[in-house]
Amino acid sequence: MFKIVYFSIFVFFGCSLESSAVDEHTTMEASPQLQHNASLSNEQLSSVIKIDISKIVKHHDLILKLLEIEDSRCATGVTCIWAGQIVVSLEVSNGNNEKQTIKLVRKREPIAAQAFGYRLLLLDVAPHPKKGKITQLRDQTVTLKLIKQP
Repeated sequence: MFKIVYFSIFVFFGCSLESSAVDEHTTMEASPQLQHNASLSNEQLSSVIKIDISKIVKHHDLILKLLEIEDSRCATGVTCIWAGQIVVSLEVSNGNNEKQTIKLVRKREPIAAQAFGYRLLLLDVAPHPKKGKITQLRDQTVTLKLIKQP
């Protein structure tokens, strides 16, 4: 019984110490960027946008077009051994008609991609897959975060 209590305390405090260390590390990384861009407003630094297959989205000097969604997330109502991931393909162009095709990946956390002075992050794809239901591309909406690079 004593071993179980000791182990529980160890796990609890070990996890909470680890979490605070991650928070401090994240704050330290974000701080210099915000200080460096002190003249920019929060809106200029980052924006969250939604896009679907039927729209072409213009954001400042970028034009975004959704090309494809690969969604292997574990469906609601199913037990999985892997949470899955989302991969979104976008065509990104700037004011000079230069184009790039980029893939944004989200597993547990989004993996950033760079295009024309912006950092792009895949936040979500809705709706979440459901057991026994096939979701068409035309019914999905992608949420992105765009961060202007200095």
